[in-house]
Amino acid sequence: MAYNSTRYAGSRRFLDNSSDSSPDFWRNAGKWAVALVFFIALGALLASLQLFQATSEGTAKRTLRRAVAALTEIDPLLERNYDDLQQRAATAQPDETVRLRDYPLDIALRPEEVRGVPQGRIRDLLLDRSADLMYSQGTAPLRTANGRAQSIGLFTVGGLTDHGLGFLTKHRHDTLGVLTFALAALCLVLGVTLAALCRGFGRLASVGAVALMASTPLLFAGIGARYYMRIVSEGDSEYIQREFLEIGQGLAWIPIRDGIAFTALGAAFLVAGIGCAVWADRRGAPR
Repeated sequence: MAYNSTRYAGSRRFLDNSSDSSPDFWRNAGKWAVALVFFIALGALLASLQLFQATSEGTAKRTLRRAVAALTEIDPLLERNYDDLQQRAATAQPDETVRLRDYPLDIALRPEEVRGVPQGRIRDLLLDRSADLMYSQGTAPLRTANGRAQSIGLFTVGGLTDHGLGFLTKHRHDTLGVLTFALAALCLVLGVTLAALCRGFGRLASVGAVALMASTPLLFAGIGARYYMRIVSEGDSEYIQREFLEIGQGLAWIPIRDGIAFTALGAAFLVAGIGCAVWADRRGAPR
C-alpha cells in the first residue's frame, strides 16, 4: 500500500507539472507562430510599400518622362522637325492643333504654344503631357510606325520596357494603396498580438527583432541593385540601356530609404528591449 501510495503521489505530481507547463508550451508556440506570420506580413508590406511609392504620381511621372525621352529620341526628332512645326503653327487656325511629326504619342499642341517658342519649352510640354497620358492610360497610347499595336514578348527588351512602364499608372497606385493599408493594419494587429504573448521588456525586443529581420534584406537588396546598375551603366552600354539603368538607380533609393528607416526602427526596439531587461535584472539582483 505504501508503494502504491508513493507511486500515486508521484503520478499526481507529474500530471500537475504537465498541466502547469502546458500553458507555457502553448504560449511559446503561439509566440513563434505569430512571429513567423508577422515576419511574412511585414515583408509583404515592405514590398507593397515600394511599389506604392514607385507608382506615386510624382515618382511615376518623372520616370515616365525620362523613359519617353530616351525611347522617342525626342531631341534629334525635335531638332529635325522644329522648323516644320513652326510653319504649321503659323498657318494654323486658333481652334486647330499641331503635332510633332514621327512622335510616337498623339500629343496635341495649340498654335500659341508653338509659335516662337524655343525647342526646350516645346520639349518640356511634350514630355509632361506624354507622362500624364501614360500615367492615366499605360503604354496603350504608344503608336508604332504603322499606327497599330504589335505583340511583344514579355522577356524581350521591348516587352520588359512595355510591361515596366505600363505598371506605372494611377490605377495600379490606387490598388496598391488599398493593399498597403490592409497589410499595415494586419501587421499592427500581429505586432500587438506578439507583444501581448511576450513578457516584460521582451515585448519590445520581439517586435524589434521581427522588424529588423524583415527590413534588412530590403536594405541590402536596394544597395546591391543600385551598385550593380551603376557598374553596368559605366560600361560600354547603349544609350537607351544606359538611360534605363540610371532611371533604375534613382528608383533604387526607395528601398534603400525605407530599408534604413525600418532597420533603424527595428534595431531601436530591439536594443531598447534588451537594454531595459538587463537594467531591470541588475536592479533586482542582490547586492
